[in-house]
Amino acid sequence: MRRYTTALALLFALWLVLPNDAGAVPAFSRQTGMNCNSCHIGTYPTPRFTQTGMLFAARGYTRPYVRERLRAPGQGVEDQDDSTPAENPKDEQFGGNYLALNWTDFWSMRFLSTVYTGGEDASGRSRDHMSQATNRLAMFFTGAITDWLGLWMEVGYLGNNSLKRIDAEGVLSTGLNFFAYDEYRLTASWDFDPEGFFGPRSFWGFSIGNEHPYVNAQFNFGRGGNPWSTGQGGTGNAFEITNFSFNSFLWGRVWAQAAAVTGAHNNNWSNGWNKYVALGYNLFNQQRNDVWLLADFYFGNDMPSIMSPFSRSGLCTGACPAGISDVNFRTSNTPGGAPIVNAPIEEADDFFSWRLSVSSTVADRGPHSWYADAGISHIKQDFVSGAKAERTLAGAEVRYFYNRTYGAEIVYNKNLDYAYTTAGGLKRDTISDDNLTVALLFYPAMNFNFRLVYDPKADSNIVFKDERQFRVSGGNSYTLALEFNF
Repeated sequence: MRRYTTALALLFALWLVLPNDAGAVPAFSRQTGMNCNSCHIGTYPTPRFTQTGMLFAARGYTRPYVRERLRAPGQGVEDQDDSTPAENPKDEQFGGNYLALNWTDFWSMRFLSTVYTGGEDASGRSRDHMSQATNRLAMFFTGAITDWLGLWMEVGYLGNNSLKRIDAEGVLSTGLNFFAYDEYRLTASWDFDPEGFFGPRSFWGFSIGNEHPYVNAQFNFGRGGNPWSTGQGGTGNAFEITNFSFNSFLWGRVWAQAAAVTGAHNNNWSNGWNKYVALGYNLFNQQRNDVWLLADFYFGNDMPSIMSPFSRSGLCTGACPAGISDVNFRTSNTPGGAPIVNAPIEEADDFFSWRLSVSSTVADRGPHSWYADAGISHIKQDFVSGAKAERTLAGAEVRYFYNRTYGAEIVYNKNLDYAYTTAGGLKRDTISDDNLTVALLFYPAMNFNFRLVYDPKADSNIVFKDERQFRVSGGNSYTLALEFNF
């Protein structure tokens, strides 16, 4: 019966996605007058950016901007002279009496619905086959505040019954869901003199936000060899951090950034802090064939052990009592690491991590568009006990579209090395499966899509080689979902 149900659900979904013509109307499209494809190569599960989109985000969503304002461009403030903008460039600047109108242009939403999901666990038993008509609703208020100041802010509703409890009957849903603030980033940016040393299209800026600093230039979304996994959006647990970031785009090719972060999971400077540095080079500097080489570094003395899940649950501040679980409040992957079964509990001292990556965005080369990236990263973490943990991760991602309508994505990552060395010098290597996900994508409109995602080893874990008895490998899962942006 389950097989028949699955087949009927898939046939119904295919009937739903017969091609039709439609337009896209998200907030940034309304503000800039550009269509969504100007900035994005698809939006599943997160956007991949063209050069236009990356620089638009890095500038704080302030340029280009074509909608109404309280004062027309070039209109000077009251105490300025009567010169024209051409005679006095200062007349182009806007001050405290500036206002962007059409507030509805700043408001947009992203709605996610799980049409059907299923698969098998590692033992071969069938998973529950489920549908969630309302899986997630994200609301955004984003855009230019002034000519040099812009905002990204997201509030999300998770309708996936994330709040659960454990009792004698097993894991049960509470029927409660999240409706909460998600992300925030306020960015100020100013252009360098186009006739000056740094040349045209160059700018510098500053931002404050609660995301990992590599979000500023949207480098976070490349998933090949990316260890930090703390980008925008998602239905996971929040990372409560604050970062101050300085960045610049120079000579139309070079991205440079330095940031200070309160920690991996807190807003407290007093118990340590982390730093982020990035340097990128645009190889071709072409709108339709953009290739970036990037080196970024994340280091400091405020990160929990990369081997163990880190809990910020209000239910259990320490170990939970029997029959109680806070698993749905727990971050499953500390930035830079992955949970190891039965890993020793260690108090972290400091860490240093780096990533080298290359990404390519090709937009509308005939009917073809794609995003691809590959990267390798390494993290070394020292513990107060004198022990240490090291992990080297490599991977690649390819997302391809034909006529911006029919697409596919493959993401592959592999632990080249992941080991724990005791204070006495004993090295304990780990065993883990390569991580692979495959997605088929269909976009009948720029703001509406279907995707079928398959994970061939959904239940695999990471164990020490000397504890192979805890090894779990296999299981699979698939999800058919739809997304609507408006």
